Amino acid sequence: MQRLFRWLGWLALIAGAALIAAYFAMTSMGLSASYNFGDPAKFEFVLVPFWQIGTAAAVVGLVFLLLARRLRRAG
Repeated sequence: MQRLFRWLGWLALIAGAALIAAYFAMTSMGLSASYNFGDPAKFEFVLVPFWQIGTAAAVVGLVFLLLARRLRRAG
């Protein structure tokens, strides 16, 4: 279980860092770096910037890494 948490943690942390880097790269080129969580067919637009999604993924990754460390100490 510790190994799974460590892998998931690193995967989420790297994905979060990639999304944050993509946000800064896209905004430097003048592009809108966001994802639409709404329904475009109903003209509902809930745009969430990549940096917010990346930060959430990085926090989840850090939580998994902390859980892996705690499991290593316990077992």
